[in-house]
Amino acid sequence: MKDPLDISHDISCALNRGQAVVALESCVIAHGLPTPINVQTAMDMEQQIREAGAIPATIGVIGGKIRVGLTPDEIHTLGQGTSAKLAARDLPDACAREIDGGTTVSATARIAAVAGIGVMATGGIGGVHRASPTRDVSADLWEATRTPVAIVCSGPKAVLDVPATAQWLESHSVPVYGFQTNEMPAFYSATSGINVPSCDTIEELADIIRVGFGAMGMRSAVLVAVPVPGSDALDISKEIEEAGRQADAERIAGKQLTPWLLNKIAELTNGRSISSNVALLKNNARIAAELANALLNDDRRRLGFYT
Repeated sequence: MKDPLDISHDISCALNRGQAVVALESCVIAHGLPTPINVQTAMDMEQQIREAGAIPATIGVIGGKIRVGLTPDEIHTLGQGTSAKLAARDLPDACAREIDGGTTVSATARIAAVAGIGVMATGGIGGVHRASPTRDVSADLWEATRTPVAIVCSGPKAVLDVPATAQWLESHSVPVYGFQTNEMPAFYSATSGINVPSCDTIEELADIIRVGFGAMGMRSAVLVAVPVPGSDALDISKEIEEAGRQADAERIAGKQLTPWLLNKIAELTNGRSISSNVALLKNNARIAAELANALLNDDRRRLGFYT
């Protein structure tokens, strides 16, 4: 079988030249946002990264090939609503069956690490689901325990149990640092009441990551928690509770639960949640690019991103 990993020429050249590269997940394109907002947001995130002086590498699976650096046409393909949702465990099956799929945080982090990309951006990570018979824990969290990349996000998705997710990360030694905040963001909301160490500058974050991945040989991810921009923050706790009740009533579960909840919340908020989601995605992409640039001040291969 041929190597399923396909790194685009532009991304390969950028990595060989030592340029700053930021990986982007594509589940937000395939499942996280409605058409055509999903495709436009993906393009806008790439533009944010370019304007900050880095190279965007949107990751996804097209026809069974793991593509690092999707083309605009491939992004449109994933944005049509017919592609699979792929966590890290799903990648071998997707490649063997030659399907199209959007990669979650877990799959994107795994692919980024293999490709030699040390920083990725997303909206919110998966986490511990709210009270349910299975007490489901997202594959994103398990992948974070074993894949040394910096994941820039706005905390766990708000439909999850944020305190339980923070406790899980602490128990499994996955560090979380707030960027210009001392609270874990809760996706649409900048606050959760959960304290995290705060970093005021990108340079401070880069120094911490250098020590963790370099001198200390840390093998987990580092989560960089960035609050949603102030004007786009929402308090929609009532809508989240209502969406959860409806999901329970309709017995929505498994990997379809989070996309279903996000769509229901968008409906209950008349689209306000989508605007908030788009704003934090673009902001996180810019912060990730700034972080990737800051890390160029040292030898990244020696830091252990790629081993």
